[in-house]
This record gives sequence, C-alpha cells and structure tokens, in this order.
Amino acid sequence: MSLKDAGQIETVIRRNVGSPGRPAFRVLAVGAAHADICLPYDAGMTRLGDTISGPVLMTAADAAMYAAIIAHVPDGEYAVTSHFNIDFLRRPKAADVLARASLLRVGRRSVACRVELFSQDFDTLVAHVTGAYARMNTATSGTV
Repeated sequence: MSLKDAGQIETVIRRNVGSPGRPAFRVLAVGAAHADICLPYDAGMTRLGDTISGPVLMTAADAAMYAAIIAHVPDGEYAVTSHFNIDFLRRPKAADVLARASLLRVGRRSVACRVELFSQDFDTLVAHVTGAYARMNTATSGTV
C-alpha cells in the first residue's frame, strides 16, 4: 500500500511508531517523490542556549523519511530505518522544525533518502540528512 493523502500517512506513522501523541508532528504535503512534515515548537524540544536539540532534529528527519516512503513505496509502512547520517549545519532557532524528505533511489531491498531540515520556514537550512530504509519482504514473514 502506498498513500498520497497527508492525513492517512500521518495516521500510519502514529500507529506504527508506538507514540501516538508525541512528537506532535504534522505531515504538511506529499509531492512527486518527497514529503514535508512540521514538528511544531514546544519548550521541551530545546537544550541549553535555547536551541532545538539534536535528537529532536533526528526524530523529525526520520519521520519525514518514513512519510515519503509510505507515500511512494508499495508496502512502505513495513520499511525500517537501516542507515541514518546527519550533518548539523547551523544552530536552529527555538521554533517549528520543518523537514523535506526526498527519495533518491527506490530499490528492491532498500530506499535511499535525503532530508533537509529547516528552522521556522523553508529558508533556513539547519541540518542535512542521508539515510536509508530497508524494505521488508511481507510475503516471507517479515524478513529483509
């Protein structure tokens, strides 16, 4: 199953990651080979210096990759993170985190992704992520 509706994708992510209310992200849009999400600002997301913490940025990036995969890859909801690399580029403001995940390559066994993370708007790039999800073979009892 691949989905194109942002609300349906958000529901699948909340159901599959085990924390339905937190973080309180929203899937904003799904494009040809990408998905945009917003992680609304909450004071609990900051660390010393009033900046968004690294683990929060990583969570937003992973959720964005998963949203893009669910939207565009058959049986994408069964895929799992297999690789994740983040480069922190500049200090994010204590504001909403926006993430745009793009699919780079959809293979038989894995999906390569890129995520750009922004602070408050799609103008201030704060981190760049590359990652991959392993596609689960649902026909053979969940093996990769």
